[in-house]
Amino acid sequence: MTTRTQQIAAEINRSQKRLSKVIAITNQKGGVGKTSTTFNFAHYLNELGYRVAVVDLDGQGNLTELFFEPAVLNQYVHTAAVQFFTEEMNEFTPLSHPCGIDVIATQRNSHVLTNVDTQSIDAASLFYENVSRLAEDYDFVVLDTPPAPGIRTTAACASADYIFAPVLVDTFAISALEGVVNSVHAIGGLLDTELKLNGILINQLQDSTEETKHDYAELAAAIGEPLIPTAVRMSKPFRRAMRLGVPVWHLRSSGSEQRTSKEARKAYGEMSSRITEIPKKRIKAFNDYSRVVRMGLAQPEAQSQ
Repeated sequence: MTTRTQQIAAEINRSQKRLSKVIAITNQKGGVGKTSTTFNFAHYLNELGYRVAVVDLDGQGNLTELFFEPAVLNQYVHTAAVQFFTEEMNEFTPLSHPCGIDVIATQRNSHVLTNVDTQSIDAASLFYENVSRLAEDYDFVVLDTPPAPGIRTTAACASADYIFAPVLVDTFAISALEGVVNSVHAIGGLLDTELKLNGILINQLQDSTEETKHDYAELAAAIGEPLIPTAVRMSKPFRRAMRLGVPVWHLRSSGSEQRTSKEARKAYGEMSSRITEIPKKRIKAFNDYSRVVRMGLAQPEAQSQ
C-alpha cells in the first residue's frame, strides 16, 4: 500500500466490528425502480468501504440478474432467498460478486418465493431471525421487496433498521405516495411497533417540462421531511448502466453520462446521510476519491491475499 492509499484507508476504513444494519427498499406499486435503487444504493454503500449483502425478495429475480447471468445460479451452490422463510439457518452461502457485494439470490420467475405470501405470519418471524443472523457478518444488508403487500414485504419492513421508498412523478403520484406511507404504517400496526420511512426518493424523473416541474413540486411538498432532495432521472446513461449491470456513476465518458453520474451520486449520498451510522466524511470521500481507489478499499480481503 502506498502512503496515500493508507491515508485514504484510514479515513474510510472498515471496522472489524460490523454495523449489522438492515435496509428495506419498498413500495407496493410496481415499476417505481425498487430494484435499480437497491442495486445502485448497495454499490454506493460498498464503495463507501462497507461490507454489503443484498437479498432479492422479488419473485422475478431481476436484482439477481443485475449481478449474475441466470446460469450462474445453477452452477454454484448458494443460499436462496426463499430459504429465509422456510427453514432456520445458522450458515449462509451467498453468491459473491467480484465488486465485493454478496447476493442472496432468486431464480428468474420463482413461483416458490412468490407463494411465500400465502403463508402465515410465522414465515415473517422466521425471516426476521434469519436475516438478523445474516446481518451479523455485514455492515448493511439491503432488501429488494416485491411490488405488492404480503408476507415478504411485511417481513422486510419489520426486519429493517432503515426503510426507503422510491416513488414516481405521474398522474397517480399522490395516491401512490399515500399508499406506500399507509402500507408501512399498517405493517407497524400489525407488529405493534412504530415503523418509519427514513427517506422517499423521487425516481425515474422523465423530463424537465413545466408540467413535470409542477407535478414534482406538488409531490415533493406532499412528501415533506422524508424527501431525498435530489431526484434520480431516467436517462439513456441510466438505462445503459442497468443493461451493463454496473452502477450508473461508473459511466462517465460523455457529458450526459457525467451529468447522470453526478446527480445519482448526490441522491444516493443524501440517502446515506439518513443512516446515522455513516459518518459524513465517508460520503464526502465518495466524491473525493477515484472509483479505482474506492473499489480497492471495498475489497480489503483481496489485497491481503
